[in-house]
Amino acid sequence: MVDKSIQKPTQTLVLVGAGHANIALIRRFIKDPLPDVRLVVINPESTTPYSGMLPGFLSHHYTEEELFIDVAALCSQAGARFIRASLCAVDSIKQTLTVHHQAVSSTPLTLKFDNCVLNTGASPADSFPSRHPHCYYVKPIRDLLRVLPFLDQAIKVPNPSLAIVGGGAAGIELAFSFRERYGRDCEITVISKYRFEDDPSLKAGADQIRRSLAQRDINLIDERSVVEVSKTGVLLDSGQTIPANAICVATPVSPPSWIAQSSLPTNDGFLQVDQMLRVQGSHHLYAAGDIVSLETPRGRSGVMAVRAGEYLADTIWAKLRGLTQRAFSPQKHWLTLLNLGDGKAIGIRGPFVAEGRLMFRVKDVIDRRFMRRFSPQAILKGGVMRCEGCAAKLPGGILQTAFSEHFEDAAIEVQGNRIRFRSIDALTYLVNDPYLMGFLTVRHAVSDIWAMGGSPTSCLSLIAVQRADNENLESEEFAEAIRGIKDGAAKYETILVGGHSFSLDQPMIGVSIEGEGLLSFSKQSVKQDDELWLTGPIGSGILFAALSAGESVGNSIDCWIKQATRSLSNASRLAVEHGVNAMTDVTGFGLAGHIKEMLGTAGFSIEWTDEIDVFDDVARCTRRGIHSTAYESNQLYAGSVGMGAPDPVVFDPQTCGPLLVAIQPAGARDLIKAWRELGLSPQRVGRVTTETS
Repeated sequence: MVDKSIQKPTQTLVLVGAGHANIALIRRFIKDPLPDVRLVVINPESTTPYSGMLPGFLSHHYTEEELFIDVAALCSQAGARFIRASLCAVDSIKQTLTVHHQAVSSTPLTLKFDNCVLNTGASPADSFPSRHPHCYYVKPIRDLLRVLPFLDQAIKVPNPSLAIVGGGAAGIELAFSFRERYGRDCEITVISKYRFEDDPSLKAGADQIRRSLAQRDINLIDERSVVEVSKTGVLLDSGQTIPANAICVATPVSPPSWIAQSSLPTNDGFLQVDQMLRVQGSHHLYAAGDIVSLETPRGRSGVMAVRAGEYLADTIWAKLRGLTQRAFSPQKHWLTLLNLGDGKAIGIRGPFVAEGRLMFRVKDVIDRRFMRRFSPQAILKGGVMRCEGCAAKLPGGILQTAFSEHFEDAAIEVQGNRIRFRSIDALTYLVNDPYLMGFLTVRHAVSDIWAMGGSPTSCLSLIAVQRADNENLESEEFAEAIRGIKDGAAKYETILVGGHSFSLDQPMIGVSIEGEGLLSFSKQSVKQDDELWLTGPIGSGILFAALSAGESVGNSIDCWIKQATRSLSNASRLAVEHGVNAMTDVTGFGLAGHIKEMLGTAGFSIEWTDEIDVFDDVARCTRRGIHSTAYESNQLYAGSVGMGAPDPVVFDPQTCGPLLVAIQPAGARDLIKAWRELGLSPQRVGRVTTETS
């Protein structure tokens, strides 16, 4: 009998997109892992919005946080690889995916799969006549949320008017939600190409929908199409002009562009799938959601997507276990619930129609129950996970005991009038994405060279891939990691010249960096009254500890990745040009620990500022008592330097952290101005004082 506790992956299941089917599959892996399956999830961002709660969010019934499912947190609990990328194309014959990584600018990556589920969601309708700046598209929902402040601003005029193009369930709910959001002073008009009776899910409730629209002073124009959009409104095919300060587009979706690049069987541009939800002609490629066309289509709806998602999770699970798969049978009737925005809803199922607060309570219970099913905290396996990345390094106290002498951020070798720097760093997987980890490890290592005021010249790599029972899986992981290292080296203006590789139970990537420059300071050359400045916010250790604890911090981690992958080469150069007295990078020992190293034994102390800038969600997580497993050792290492700090985040270990400089006040102003022109967000964290001051 095989001991599953030591079983290694032999096959790869790739989930592309974060639709209902894929979220259900991730949840299944958390509840009942399959050790022989490597689960890989690909989605452009760490979180995904739930469309069923969008109207409630727009009408202020739900918060934005309640609207999102944290995919990254679910993947963390499932032990899945999470790759922040968008799909470019699928090759069903070679069983490969071409993706574009969101975190860094790079040429497309090619990933292999044994089985794959495509659940990306569709694109905004391409049949609408304009991409006018006054148009706001409902899908993708995340894009609507990004432009919502501009839509709100467009309505803040005397006698505002809003046109909603699309009379399906989405358009109707938007009209009701915006009525609640903008009040009765805003004239709202729904423009529909069809009648409600043409939609099977709305037909029985058509009269009630019209009454509810009229009761809320919402205009309805059906059987008309928009032919032209201008900054003052829309022109209909009847010749009528509808004035509008803004136009919200909720027309039917179009196939995403990657389908056309994939040579897969389609129907009107959507993927043709069989009754097992397999892409026609394939036994290893499945699809669900808005991107598919069923052999016996019954239209698209949120309920249908959920049902298909649950079925597909079951059928993929059965296939992976070698069990019999059953065919998908779409239900003939389902409950349609339309949020009226004011605490009421319309319920439609078959010929039965009801309207009122009870229907809203039913919808609210269903939606909240659905979201709870995918709350990482609700399905958390338990146990405290040791933090990875730079938080996994040995405590500073251990190193201080082993090495009595002081070390700079990089080893120094004088060669004529030039100085050569050498440094090495290694990271366990902070993000479960070999490509991104390769990229981040180069960035983390090269930061030591920047901290010395130098420029990197070459690097060596050390790659430990995760041990697998399938040599191809190890080969694929190595290829992704080495590609990330090469792309990182190119971005940070160095070159990979060699390395070593092996396999371990836990993957790890190390990078040794060489650089050169003209050393004009040391880490401990701070002076009295120096101001201490960071190039950006901190708090990454807390974010990843929170992720392991099932907290929803995906959006903040996406922000951290954007900062972590940006080059600080120019920031370092400007610091040298503006005469900093000392510079270092903030990494595993936390801000307080690295300030302690800067202050050295010269009798200096620090006068902290009143506040430290952190990533979003860090303060919330700190209040909940969440911190990195390296927090306590960093607190001990920092000693008296940490006393009086305004925030415990000063003990938080950072991976790919910001630069920290000490500079006299006279030079700080110009340096900070130059940093801001680079797009950085510098922050002053304190002032160097004497211990007796």
